Amino acid sequence: MNILSLFKVSLLLAAALLYGCKSSSTPRSEAETSGQGHRVLLITGGHDFDEEKFYDMVFSLGDFRIDTISQPAANRSFLSDTIDLYDVIVFYDMWQAISEQEKAAFIKLTEKGTGLVFLHHSLVSYQQWDEIKQIRGGKYYERNHDYPPEKLSDYKYDLLMDVTISDRRHPVTAGMKDFRILDEGYSNIGVIDEITPLLTTDHPDCSEIIAWAHRYNNSKVVYILPGHDDKSWSNENFRRLLTNAITWSGNKLIKYPERIIGE
Repeated sequence: MNILSLFKVSLLLAAALLYGCKSSSTPRSEAETSGQGHRVLLITGGHDFDEEKFYDMVFSLGDFRIDTISQPAANRSFLSDTIDLYDVIVFYDMWQAISEQEKAAFIKLTEKGTGLVFLHHSLVSYQQWDEIKQIRGGKYYERNHDYPPEKLSDYKYDLLMDVTISDRRHPVTAGMKDFRILDEGYSNIGVIDEITPLLTTDHPDCSEIIAWAHRYNNSKVVYILPGHDDKSWSNENFRRLLTNAITWSGNKLIKYPERIIGE
């Protein structure tokens, strides 16, 4: 369920027309009272999901001005100057094709310090681009590629995971405590040494680290493994985590919430 954008910035409209971007925002009454939030580009494509419930969740998060775009138009948008209007890019795609020119433009975004938040199945994107593991902080090793059997990742639906906050002082976990979530889990994923673990689980069918933060060039980067469907989108802890991730990666201070979730 998309609501037409209220932000009539000519360049944004031009980008929407040129690249197929569906501009969306909160209703007018909310937008007029909270117009100083991050400009966020949400990228989807390559994996089915419940669009109505997902977009309802995203547009309810808070003080963000959000536009959406799907692949392959999303990768082409990296080549346009309009991409510089965004403080944060949120990836909820699972896409493989990316040209050398688009890779270079992606790297250029990190040199400029654009915030990057990767959700759930975006860990599977760009199997043949080695550098994406360093940018994202990890990788899901998909079948049907030239990986040895012992390196292959796996997934399992509807895991009831007990989640531990690994770094309680990190801004992305502000206002959170240990929680439980029902979600799809990934096992045997690759994670680089340089990341800061944010969330872990001891579920035997899921990798231990399920959220992390790190920096690539000048960009703050967050990956969040949960997020398969409404079982996680409706979880208050997931929503807080995503809100904090967008805020922190876009280089704004996080106001510590008055209430810790679950208290």
